[in-house]
Amino acid sequence: MHDLGDMKNWPELQALGLLLALSGNARSIGQAAAALDLAQPNASRSLRNLERDLKVPLLRRSPRGTELTVEGRAVAEWASKVIEAYDTLYAGARAIRDARAGTVKVSASLTVAEYLMPHHLTTFRAAHPKIDIGLSVENSTTVIDRVRRQTCDLGLIESVSLPRDLNAEVVGRDRLMIACSPDFAQAWTQPISAEELAQVPLLVREIGSGTREAIDAALLAAGGVSVAGEYGSNSALRIAAATSVAPAVLSELALRDDFRAGRLLPLPVADDVDLTRELHAVWSNNRRQSPGARLLLEHMVDSVE
Repeated sequence: MHDLGDMKNWPELQALGLLLALSGNARSIGQAAAALDLAQPNASRSLRNLERDLKVPLLRRSPRGTELTVEGRAVAEWASKVIEAYDTLYAGARAIRDARAGTVKVSASLTVAEYLMPHHLTTFRAAHPKIDIGLSVENSTTVIDRVRRQTCDLGLIESVSLPRDLNAEVVGRDRLMIACSPDFAQAWTQPISAEELAQVPLLVREIGSGTREAIDAALLAAGGVSVAGEYGSNSALRIAAATSVAPAVLSELALRDDFRAGRLLPLPVADDVDLTRELHAVWSNNRRQSPGARLLLEHMVDSVE
């Protein structure tokens, strides 16, 4: 059990994000602040407070810029796990804010839960106010396992390959993007081929996620993905890419705000790089769908353009 007695001393999430940015290619607090869309004075104050609260020297400042101490790099590694955990928490909370745990148990992958389910849950609840939805957020591999073990009624995944032992239906379409910092984008003015992209170190999601499976499949014939870093969180990937660590592979849905703000830019890809994918609902062959699960499935299928 966790000791909650020292909650008042817990670090701010934005300070941990700044630390993660500085562990990448950010060479100053200003660059790290820009990656998180923060004012530099606020970023400096957050980092000072973090050092004070942890009582650990995190930063080494010099005329050349700011870099992490050895202790700071260790804390940054732990901070990335905190951000990943918060990303999952936020995605789940955002997706179920208009729903209550109840009749239909749904397990959804992170991207589907965060960017598609809020709309589906809102419109479904308006049409069927007496049917409750309970939602859990996992990666695609875990979703499939839960469907097989029949601990949920319906699974929503981003995987390219579909399990042959499960029923499946298309409930949405998506496209992966190669997102990079404006500085990195300057080197690529022409669409990049699959062979060229396979040589570029990329920041990717963990094995087991639908996003990882999609980029692996897209570059398989060209030699596979060159992995610069592996993250279990969309937020950590976006922060790392914004600090020019390397380009990140993420759903177009997860990148809209960063593209709009100019923090990240899409790397142009050639026609031989197929980054489109279908999003699927999956359910067990060995379990009769409840009326509520059937109605939710029909609701999502009808919304596909």
